[in-house]
Amino acid sequence: MAHGYETELWRNGDVQKLIKEKFGVYHSAGHVRTVVGKLGMDHRMRSPKQRTDKKPSAMNDETLAWVAATLRESPRAHGIESDHWTNARLRTVLHRRVGVDYSRGYVWEIAARAGVADLLTRRRG
Repeated sequence: MAHGYETELWRNGDVQKLIKEKFGVYHSAGHVRTVVGKLGMDHRMRSPKQRTDKKPSAMNDETLAWVAATLRESPRAHGIESDHWTNARLRTVLHRRVGVDYSRGYVWEIAARAGVADLLTRRRG
């Protein structure tokens, strides 16, 4: 608080800024925590934020069973005008089901774990 901050506990960014201003040196957040800990002052630091915004995982038994059943059906049954499944098409129906845009790699992994990756084609059109 003596340095103009609103709280008695320091954040990594606060300490990084003071070190940069005083010594002209940048340290990563991890290094700042290490230095503060070695000085025995880690009790003066705020706890690191816990991530709460994780994407829901599609790797549960229910979703894997749904993916396996879906890829065995025609894409037309899911409103897609095509006769074959691609990664992009599976991503679309997964997004409709779980509301998350998964990466192509993760969608491929989902299909592989469901045992139906061979039903995805690389054709476009």
